[in-house]
Amino acid sequence: MTANTNTTRPPCTRRLTKEYRDEPGDGRLPVFGLLSLSLALVVAGVAYAQPAWLQMWLLCGALFLAAKASVLPQQDVFAFVFLWPGLDSQAFSRPVARRMSLLGRGIANLVVGLAFIFVIARQMPSSFAATWVAMIGLILAMHCGVFTLLAAFWRSRGRDVAPLMQAPLLAASVTEFWGRRWNHAFRDVAHAVLFKPVTRRFGAVTGMWAVFLASGLAHELVISMPARAGFGGPTLYFALQAIAMSLERGCPIKSSLFWRLRAWVFLLAPLPLLFHPPFVMNVCHPFFQAIGALP
Repeated sequence: MTANTNTTRPPCTRRLTKEYRDEPGDGRLPVFGLLSLSLALVVAGVAYAQPAWLQMWLLCGALFLAAKASVLPQQDVFAFVFLWPGLDSQAFSRPVARRMSLLGRGIANLVVGLAFIFVIARQMPSSFAATWVAMIGLILAMHCGVFTLLAAFWRSRGRDVAPLMQAPLLAASVTEFWGRRWNHAFRDVAHAVLFKPVTRRFGAVTGMWAVFLASGLAHELVISMPARAGFGGPTLYFALQAIAMSLERGCPIKSSLFWRLRAWVFLLAPLPLLFHPPFVMNVCHPFFQAIGALP
């Protein structure tokens, strides 16, 4: 008798790292296609620099597709790439493990976000303040609203996805904010393709710094480049977040007022470095004017 040498590879994702690299011919076409489309968006973003908000969205799309290419699932590639904003392909590929009530939360966030954009922003005393209110509304409407509704849809279809935002206002520390509550899409792909490989070789602290510096550079691309100003601010902002998390290592963090205040000081005080005035007024303000939210 001949032993059966066929084996199935356990990972359900295709990651562009050595240990998860696919066999020749297995799934390379979708990866190549996404990377080519990502490059095309970068070229378009550089070539068509006006209006600045269009350049911002083109560059965001380029980074998004490149991230998707690094964590493709074995099946349902189109749905994962174009119909779900998350980047945890393992969760997208496995069945739902527990019930989660998301529909009401998503609708509420969407309504409140739209109110911020189209109603409350117009009541602000200055264009700068109005644009900031509209930016907050966009995060509420899109990240906390539409994306949560998409999570509810995919969970109803049996996919074990989760909302990208997990009640960030409840964070008791900087570590909890970035690690568990804010934008799981970036957290998932950064953990898979950057934090884990760097940590295995250089340790967890270096891995954490690598993720935050990469985040800073990505935000330079989509924030400072369209604004044509403010370079270095986003990178410095995320470097400060890495410092804050480094200071929390080994501390007995408790859900107390002190730790919450400390976290929000680190998160909010340097925020103008990330969303600097040239980005707010040269990119975001014209965008909200273009969609009819601001005069």
